[in-house]
Amino acid sequence: MESTKFSELCKAYAKAQNDFKGFQEKCYNFSLEIVNELKAYYKIPESQFSLFKIGEKNDFKLVQPAVINALTLRQDSMWQFGIGLNLCKAPESLSHELILIHILVRKDLEGNFYLKYANQEEEFKITGEKKRDFIPFFDYLHKTIIDIYEQQLTHFIGNDTKRKIGY
Repeated sequence: MESTKFSELCKAYAKAQNDFKGFQEKCYNFSLEIVNELKAYYKIPESQFSLFKIGEKNDFKLVQPAVINALTLRQDSMWQFGIGLNLCKAPESLSHELILIHILVRKDLEGNFYLKYANQEEEFKITGEKKRDFIPFFDYLHKTIIDIYEQQLTHFIGNDTKRKIGY
């Protein structure tokens, strides 16, 4: 092919596409690792776990159980996906509530990844491939969910209601 300005544009385009594909693959593999490590760390039964694609309006759409089906790139260059946990009174009992967890992932130029829960400010830096680096983020999610339930109970009890809890 003759070297022309147009052929240079085509080469630049091809390089950009290949670079993006590599970036996308690394983010996908990282997201897959998050899901696998989260399930192992929390000991979540497969029957109580689901994946969701998150739309532009933060709406959650259930997808087939593969991270690639849930992962989307936002306008701000952060990857996102949703995790669903079917909570119940005891493990492996009938589900009572589905909670949806919005996970955001970004990768910097040095190869570090950052995790965020929904649109919270706090980011968790993940360096290299150390599985223990996930633990602070997983513990943060765990505490956040428990705090939400405890606050809802306080709010519920704080209202002058006649409803009895546990019946």
